[in-house]
Formats: sequence, C-alpha cells, structure tokens
Amino acid sequence: MDSILDYFISLQESEPAELPERAIERWNKRADFWEDARKKKEKGDERVISAINYLDSKGLLEKNYDVADIGCGPGRFAAAFAKYVHKVVGLDISDKMVKHGMEHIQNEGLNNAILYTCNFQTLDIDKSGYTHAFDLVFSSMTPAIHNMDGLIKSMEMSRAWCCNITHLDRRNSLREQILQEFGKQTAPQWNGRWFFSLFNILFLLGYNPETSYEKLHRETWVTPDEQYIDSLMEHMLPSEEYTQENANKIMQWIQSHLNKDGQIKEITDSTYGRILWDVRNKTIRPDYRTIIK
Repeated sequence: MDSILDYFISLQESEPAELPERAIERWNKRADFWEDARKKKEKGDERVISAINYLDSKGLLEKNYDVADIGCGPGRFAAAFAKYVHKVVGLDISDKMVKHGMEHIQNEGLNNAILYTCNFQTLDIDKSGYTHAFDLVFSSMTPAIHNMDGLIKSMEMSRAWCCNITHLDRRNSLREQILQEFGKQTAPQWNGRWFFSLFNILFLLGYNPETSYEKLHRETWVTPDEQYIDSLMEHMLPSEEYTQENANKIMQWIQSHLNKDGQIKEITDSTYGRILWDVRNKTIRPDYRTIIK
C-alpha cells in the first residue's frame, strides 16, 4: 500500500513550497488588497457563513471548544468562531494579515481570539503548547498543510477534529473575458487536486474523512485601482508577465467597460470541498493491491 499512498502524497506535494520571504511578500500584498476590499464591502462573508453553518450543524462549535485556524489570513473565520467557542488561536505567515485580523477582532469586541504571525512549516507545536490543545483544527485555502509535515502537524494539534476547506473549481467571467480579449487561453482555476489527494491520504492512513460540497455565486461591483489590477494580473498571468505594459493594457480595457458610476461587475462561480475527520477514529487499512482481482 505504500506505493498507493506515495502517489497521493506526490499529488499533495506536487507544487514546491515557496521560500518564506517570497510567501510573506505575496501574502502581505494580498492583505492590503483584501482589507481595502473589505472596507469597500467588495469582499463578502458567504464562505465564512457557510463554514459556520456547516461546523455548527456538526456540533463542532461548542461553548467549551478551543479552535485553531491555520493560515487564518485576515481573521474572518477566527472572529466568527470566537462568537461561538471558548477560545480561538489563528496562525498566519503574513504579519499584515495578522495585523488587519487583530484590528477586525478588536472592532468586533472579541477578547477570546488571538492571531499570531508564524511560519507553520517551522513551528514547534510542543514548545508553543499546541500539541493536542484544540478540539477543532480548521484550515481553509491555505498552502500551510499541502505537504505531509504540515498535515501531520495540524492533526497533532487536535485532540478531536480537523476540517479543511479548499477550492474545487472557480470561474470568474470578467477575468476570462479579459484573457480572451488579449488572445490568451482560459483554463479552469483550481482543479480539486488537493481535495482529491487529501481525502485519499487520510483514508489510506486509516481515518474516515467525511466530504461535503458548497457552491457559491457572487456578483460584485468593483471600483478598479492599481491594487485591483495587480490582483487581476496575479490571478490571470504567469509571474514573468506581471509587467507595467500589461497592467496598462488591462486598465485601459477595464476603463472602456466601466458603468456610469465608474464600476465594473465581477461574476464568480465557485465550488468548495470540505473534508472533516476525527483524529481519534483510526483503523488499519489493508493493502488493497492484494484484494483486487
């Protein structure tokens, strides 16, 4: 069975990890863009509400629960969890994400949630006091657990449950239209690889992962600026094409399609996959190659 497990691990780890300095720079840049979008009410809470409803329906947001949020970003999930549970600890590699997140938590008047800046890959959970310290270890859209070291570490933090949410597919009609105008092929964003590999890894390790799915449709009117153009290029183009020339072309195209209020509509259709598992519930799996005929 080792070769089967190795195959799914290779899928989970098929993208090389970024250097910490590069990752921090990238996520800090996103932090400012996301915070600006939040203030303009261009960033919705649908994913947060969906996660809350799901976990609450499973009885995993009890008043006595301690929750960890790995790759917590600007703290939207952490703040929402804190309204239900005893304590929330959020971890993120971006100091700007943590700064914006703590401001949000304080503005919400919450005193039972705290976010820390750390590189999860090098975090010593024993020294931090995080080993078996949480009833629920949550992660959403984070590369922090997209390798076996991160995955095992996240499970060692839990004394009961783990939940991971990731994209399965995503379509943004505005980005597709811009790419077509520039003569570039559009490819589906995301492909479900991490969801597929994580489920199989957990199953082969002896856990009983439970899957569920969520579709979200969102229409947002956006006032474009330089930060917005940077975000478009990051999501649409390979890094070698992040040029001022392309930024100018994209801005010119967008300006020619603005409404009378100087805004443009983004329509996004996304599908998310959730995987929930109990770290206490583990069995021994057979070598399936010996029983398949």
